[in-house]
Amino acid sequence: MDNWFSKFAGQKQKKINQVDDVSAVDLLPFYLEKNSELLSVDRLHVVRQFRQSVENQLQILQTSLDATSVVLFWSGPATDQITSYASTSLHNDLVAGSFPVGSGVLGALKDRNDIALTPYRLNSSAILYYPENISVGSFIASILSCGEGEQRKVGDYGILCVDRVSQDAWSSVDRMLIASISDQIRQSLVLLRDLLFTEVERRTLQLVFDGLRALNSVLDVESVYTAANEAFGLIIDMDLFAISLIHENDHELCYLSGDCSECQLNQKYILDDSLVGQVVKYRRTLPERSFYVGRAPIINGFDLFDKYKSVLVVPLLQEDCPVTGVLIIAARGDNLVTRNSREMIEMIAAQVAIKIDLAHSHEQIRQLSITDPLTGIANRRAFQRAFTAMYERARRRSGSFSLIICDIDLFKRVNDTYGHPFGDQVIQQVAGQLNDVVRTGDLAARIGGEEFTILLEDTGLSGALDVAERLRKKVEKLGLFFQGEAVPVTISAGVAAFPQNTDQQEKLFNYADQALYHAKEGGRNRSVCWHSIT
Repeated sequence: MDNWFSKFAGQKQKKINQVDDVSAVDLLPFYLEKNSELLSVDRLHVVRQFRQSVENQLQILQTSLDATSVVLFWSGPATDQITSYASTSLHNDLVAGSFPVGSGVLGALKDRNDIALTPYRLNSSAILYYPENISVGSFIASILSCGEGEQRKVGDYGILCVDRVSQDAWSSVDRMLIASISDQIRQSLVLLRDLLFTEVERRTLQLVFDGLRALNSVLDVESVYTAANEAFGLIIDMDLFAISLIHENDHELCYLSGDCSECQLNQKYILDDSLVGQVVKYRRTLPERSFYVGRAPIINGFDLFDKYKSVLVVPLLQEDCPVTGVLIIAARGDNLVTRNSREMIEMIAAQVAIKIDLAHSHEQIRQLSITDPLTGIANRRAFQRAFTAMYERARRRSGSFSLIICDIDLFKRVNDTYGHPFGDQVIQQVAGQLNDVVRTGDLAARIGGEEFTILLEDTGLSGALDVAERLRKKVEKLGLFFQGEAVPVTISAGVAAFPQNTDQQEKLFNYADQALYHAKEGGRNRSVCWHSIT
């Protein structure tokens, strides 16, 4: 028998984890009866039918051999226990449960495929499934395995035990009947193994597909981070999930989910002397079996992970490209991942790397579409979107906001006198001053050649006029020079406020524009409010 349990281990469907160190009772299909959530109702019914079939065959053996008891034990991979799976007996007090491998009379099976004790003497080793003072005439036990000794080395085997009152020797016919029943159980087990493994594999692939589908449905970077967290949450039970992006000599923690709300994001940490650094250097997932013993910090100078027993750091990479980031998965419990779930994690991680790269590209394209290439501030398109959004927000909340429209005085003369390259420098310098006077949540934009706007959230007319005046004075003090010659630069600004001047978006823009016109007509280098000209 191939080691089919090891193929199954790690393919747990509710959460594909914590199966590497299972006990004997966890062996498929025995394990599945106690973990019914792993299978569909139909498949679980098949598993229960298998148990009933085994019990029926043991009863046939009991009747045919005039046996007192027939018991089937089974072991599990890498365990030192055997567990009774099915039995039939004339006694009602059989001892059920698990026993150390090699204990009692079954210790004689260490280097043999079967043993027969005829007669079974009172001083013989104990029969595990009997309490004391049970009279036995003869006993036989046979290993049930397709792989002979090899399967026994990994603990994947059964032991079929038969005892009876008669002290007669076990005849060749008796042994053939035992071998025949053992073979029927083995063949049924193999067929069931194949059926259930297909079911488990299908559901495992469905989980991976669901995770990848969630990833493929998002475009922006933050959504990719969230989708990745959800995708890995389908596969393993984790208490913390983090993404850190790699720079030249350090890495930046960009996403953190789990019991770490006190942690700050966008912090940079050096790569040297850390597990993250080793993962980047060797381009492989570490630690090998996710057990964290604290020999090297996960992140240099960051002790958050000290409280976790299991940690896995997975590189984000595409083929021969450099590692662009790492995933950090942690859990308080032992044995976070198995070999199979590790492979699925790495497969999804490769897709995460691609999606993060695409999301960054998409973000760059989006920024190009809403950013003025000369000044780096918002363009007319971005202003129009923000203007509408701020208007709708203020109207819903019965709030306020203000609009400033300004342009550079006598800019055509600057271009004609000093040339367009110098004119571009003037525009860039003025745009820099706009950036200096706006707050987070406000917007500075270039909406035409030398024309600019500022949107001020939750700001009334007097506050907006203060901003316009501060901007005007900053531009006036720029002190620009062309070939050693001082070039004076000033701006004029028009200011209007919602809802103080109007509660209509289009009129608000027109009022600010008209106020700018009056500033120009009034001598330039001044700020004018709409209400002052009405």
